[in-house]
Amino acid sequence: MTQTNAITAYYDGQCPICKREMAHYVRQAPDLIQLQDCTGDLPADVDRDKALASLHVRLPDGRLVDGVAAFIAIWERMPLRRWRWLARLTRPAPIRIPLNQLYLWLAPLRPRRTCQDGVCER
Repeated sequence: MTQTNAITAYYDGQCPICKREMAHYVRQAPDLIQLQDCTGDLPADVDRDKALASLHVRLPDGRLVDGVAAFIAIWERMPLRRWRWLARLTRPAPIRIPLNQLYLWLAPLRPRRTCQDGVCER
């Protein structure tokens, strides 16, 4: 894989689970996955509330994907084969769509630290 295949993940840096998981992905593929905490500065086309509600990823072609599609984009770039298998397994719509609904239902239940500056208040 090349740098042209790199993505940016917009994740909730106030969520300890999210932070740990995203750090794991970056350790595995540091040249292919960049992180941007969505409680900080964001590009104009990334809505903070939506980015806090679910993981968003900017693909190499500039498109934004979210939810399970964002995880699939990350897993496709992981060097270990098991992650790429997971991406292939979850990509078909009959699997991806229900998983995405489950993810969107569970995401608001994740733990979050309280923001100090009020930037990420909901």
